[in-house]
Amino acid sequence: MVASTMRHPQLSPVASFFGSLVLPAALALGLVACDDSAKQREAEEQAAKAKAEEEERAAAEERKRKREEQERAEAEAEAQRKAQIDALAVLPEKFPKKLDKVCAEVGKAQNDFMDRVYADQPETLEKWKANPSAQQMIIAQCKKSGSVEAAACQVNALNNAPQEFAKSFPELLSACNEKFGRAAVAAPPA
Repeated sequence: MVASTMRHPQLSPVASFFGSLVLPAALALGLVACDDSAKQREAEEQAAKAKAEEEERAAAEERKRKREEQERAEAEAEAQRKAQIDALAVLPEKFPKKLDKVCAEVGKAQNDFMDRVYADQPETLEKWKANPSAQQMIIAQCKKSGSVEAAACQVNALNNAPQEFAKSFPELLSACNEKFGRAAVAAPPA
Protein backbone atom coordinates (compact mmCIF):
# COMPACT_ATOMS: atom_id res chain seq x y z
CA MET A 1 0.00 0.00 0.00
CA VAL A 2 0.95 3.38 -0.72
CA ALA A 3 1.09 5.64 2.17
CA SER A 4 -0.62 8.80 1.55
CA THR A 5 0.70 11.82 3.07
CA MET A 6 -1.58 14.54 4.06
CA ARG A 7 -0.33 17.88 4.37
CA HIS A 8 -1.55 20.17 6.97
CA PRO A 9 -1.93 23.62 5.79
CA GLN A 10 0.03 25.99 7.77
CA LEU A 11 -1.97 28.51 9.72
CA SER A 12 -1.32 32.14 9.59
CA PRO A 13 -0.17 33.78 12.82
CA VAL A 14 -3.57 35.44 13.29
CA ALA A 15 -5.44 32.16 12.83
CA SER A 16 -2.96 30.47 15.10
CA PHE A 17 -3.54 33.16 17.75
CA PHE A 18 -7.36 32.78 17.54
CA GLY A 19 -6.99 29.01 17.42
CA SER A 20 -5.02 29.05 20.65
CA LEU A 21 -7.83 31.07 22.25
CA VAL A 22 -10.61 28.72 21.20
CA LEU A 23 -9.74 25.90 23.58
CA PRO A 24 -9.42 28.05 26.72
CA ALA A 25 -12.55 29.98 25.77
CA ALA A 26 -14.49 26.75 25.31
CA LEU A 27 -13.23 25.52 28.66
CA ALA A 28 -14.14 28.81 30.32
CA LEU A 29 -17.62 28.73 28.83
CA GLY A 30 -18.04 25.15 30.04
CA LEU A 31 -16.98 26.13 33.54
CA VAL A 32 -19.27 29.13 33.51
CA ALA A 33 -22.13 26.98 32.28
CA CYS A 34 -21.32 24.39 34.92
CA ASP A 35 -21.13 27.12 37.55
CA ASP A 36 -24.47 28.52 36.35
CA SER A 37 -26.16 25.11 36.54
CA ALA A 38 -24.84 24.59 40.09
CA LYS A 39 -26.18 28.01 41.06
CA GLN A 40 -29.48 27.21 39.37
CA ARG A 41 -29.67 23.85 41.14
CA GLU A 42 -28.92 25.55 44.46
CA ALA A 43 -31.57 28.20 43.77
CA GLU A 44 -34.10 25.48 42.91
CA GLU A 45 -33.28 23.64 46.13
CA GLN A 46 -33.67 26.85 48.12
CA ALA A 47 -37.00 27.55 46.42
CA ALA A 48 -38.21 24.01 47.10
CA LYS A 49 -37.12 24.29 50.74
CA ALA A 50 -38.87 27.66 51.11
CA LYS A 51 -42.01 26.24 49.49
CA ALA A 52 -41.95 23.21 51.85
CA GLU A 53 -41.48 25.51 54.86
CA GLU A 54 -44.37 27.71 53.71
CA GLU A 55 -46.59 24.66 53.19
CA GLU A 56 -45.69 23.40 56.69
CA ARG A 57 -46.44 26.85 58.16
CA ALA A 58 -49.78 26.91 56.36
CA ALA A 59 -50.58 23.37 57.55
CA ALA A 60 -49.63 24.30 61.12
CA GLU A 61 -51.82 27.40 60.95
CA GLU A 62 -54.70 25.31 59.61
CA ARG A 63 -54.28 22.76 62.44
CA LYS A 64 -54.19 25.61 64.96
CA ARG A 65 -57.31 27.18 63.44
CA LYS A 66 -59.17 23.86 63.54
CA ARG A 67 -58.06 23.19 67.12
CA GLU A 68 -59.18 26.66 68.24
CA GLU A 69 -62.46 26.23 66.37
CA GLN A 70 -62.99 22.86 68.09
CA GLU A 71 -62.18 24.34 71.51
CA ARG A 72 -64.55 27.24 70.86
CA ALA A 73 -67.33 24.84 69.79
CA GLU A 74 -66.77 22.67 72.88
CA ALA A 75 -66.81 25.73 75.15
CA GLU A 76 -70.02 26.96 73.52
CA ALA A 77 -71.61 23.51 73.86
CA GLU A 78 -70.60 23.34 77.53
CA ALA A 79 -71.95 26.83 78.18
CA GLN A 80 -75.19 25.87 76.44
CA ARG A 81 -75.44 22.65 78.48
CA LYS A 82 -74.89 24.56 81.74
CA ALA A 83 -77.53 27.09 80.70
CA GLN A 84 -79.94 24.23 80.01
CA ILE A 85 -79.20 22.72 83.43
CA ASP A 86 -79.77 26.12 85.01
CA ALA A 87 -83.07 26.43 83.11
CA LEU A 88 -84.15 23.01 84.40
CA ALA A 89 -83.21 23.86 87.98
CA VAL A 90 -86.36 25.81 88.82
CA LEU A 91 -89.24 25.35 91.20
CA PRO A 92 -92.39 23.80 89.81
CA GLU A 93 -95.63 25.77 90.20
CA LYS A 94 -96.94 23.32 92.78
CA PHE A 95 -95.01 21.02 95.08
CA PRO A 96 -95.55 19.29 98.43
CA LYS A 97 -94.64 21.34 101.48
CA LYS A 98 -93.60 18.32 103.58
CA LEU A 99 -89.98 17.19 103.22
CA ASP A 100 -90.75 13.45 103.52
CA LYS A 101 -93.30 13.60 100.72
CA VAL A 102 -91.18 15.69 98.32
CA CYS A 103 -88.11 13.51 98.99
CA ALA A 104 -90.14 10.41 98.07
CA GLU A 105 -91.00 12.22 94.84
CA VAL A 106 -87.28 12.81 94.23
CA GLY A 107 -86.73 9.04 94.44
CA LYS A 108 -89.59 8.40 92.01
CA ALA A 109 -88.33 11.16 89.66
CA GLN A 110 -84.89 9.55 89.73
CA ASN A 111 -86.38 6.17 88.72
CA ASP A 112 -88.43 7.80 85.97
CA PHE A 113 -85.34 9.68 84.77
CA MET A 114 -83.32 6.44 84.59
CA ASP A 115 -86.17 4.64 82.79
CA ARG A 116 -86.40 7.46 80.24
CA VAL A 117 -82.74 8.12 79.52
CA TYR A 118 -81.60 4.50 79.55
CA ALA A 119 -84.61 3.03 77.74
CA ASP A 120 -82.36 2.02 74.84
CA GLN A 121 -79.78 0.43 77.19
CA PRO A 122 -81.58 -2.45 78.91
CA GLU A 123 -78.44 -3.78 80.60
CA THR A 124 -77.79 -0.45 82.34
CA LEU A 125 -81.43 -0.19 83.32
CA GLU A 126 -81.43 -3.72 84.77
CA LYS A 127 -78.37 -2.91 86.89
CA TRP A 128 -80.12 0.23 88.12
CA LYS A 129 -83.31 -1.58 89.07
CA ALA A 130 -81.34 -4.36 90.76
CA ASN A 131 -79.81 -1.78 93.13
CA PRO A 132 -82.60 -0.16 95.18
CA SER A 133 -80.04 1.29 97.58
CA ALA A 134 -79.28 4.09 95.09
CA GLN A 135 -82.88 5.30 95.31
CA GLN A 136 -82.82 5.00 99.10
CA MET A 137 -79.57 6.97 99.18
CA ILE A 138 -81.01 9.83 97.11
CA ILE A 139 -84.05 9.98 99.42
CA ALA A 140 -81.76 10.01 102.49
CA GLN A 141 -79.61 12.79 101.00
CA CYS A 142 -82.76 14.75 100.20
CA LYS A 143 -83.99 14.49 103.78
CA LYS A 144 -80.56 15.39 105.11
CA SER A 145 -80.50 18.57 102.99
CA GLY A 146 -83.66 19.70 104.76
CA SER A 147 -84.81 21.90 101.86
CA VAL A 148 -88.27 21.31 100.45
CA GLU A 149 -87.53 23.81 97.66
CA ALA A 150 -84.27 22.09 96.61
CA ALA A 151 -86.08 18.74 96.54
CA ALA A 152 -88.98 20.16 94.51
CA CYS A 153 -86.47 21.67 92.10
CA GLN A 154 -84.78 18.27 91.74
CA VAL A 155 -88.11 16.59 90.95
CA ASN A 156 -88.80 19.24 88.32
CA ALA A 157 -85.28 19.01 86.81
CA LEU A 158 -85.30 15.21 86.64
CA ASN A 159 -88.80 15.07 85.17
CA ASN A 160 -87.97 17.59 82.44
CA ALA A 161 -84.36 16.70 81.58
CA PRO A 162 -83.91 15.40 78.02
CA GLN A 163 -82.23 12.08 77.30
CA GLU A 164 -78.87 13.65 76.46
CA PHE A 165 -78.59 14.71 80.10
CA ALA A 166 -78.13 11.09 81.24
CA LYS A 167 -74.62 11.79 82.48
CA SER A 168 -75.64 15.16 83.95
CA PHE A 169 -77.72 13.65 86.75
CA PRO A 170 -75.39 14.87 89.56
CA GLU A 171 -75.20 18.33 88.03
CA LEU A 172 -78.99 18.60 87.91
CA LEU A 173 -79.20 17.79 91.63
CA SER A 174 -76.31 20.11 92.50
CA ALA A 175 -77.81 23.02 90.55
CA CYS A 176 -81.01 22.73 92.60
CA ASN A 177 -79.07 22.47 95.86
CA GLU A 178 -77.04 25.56 94.95
CA LYS A 179 -80.15 27.57 94.11
CA PHE A 180 -82.55 26.36 96.79
CA GLY A 181 -80.57 24.44 99.43
CA ARG A 182 -80.07 25.68 102.98
CA ALA A 183 -76.85 27.51 102.07
CA ALA A 184 -78.55 29.28 99.17
CA VAL A 185 -81.50 30.30 101.36
CA ALA A 186 -79.23 31.44 104.22
CA ALA A 187 -77.00 33.56 101.97
CA PRO A 188 -78.65 36.55 100.30
CA PRO A 189 -77.98 36.86 96.56
CA ALA A 190 -74.90 38.89 95.69
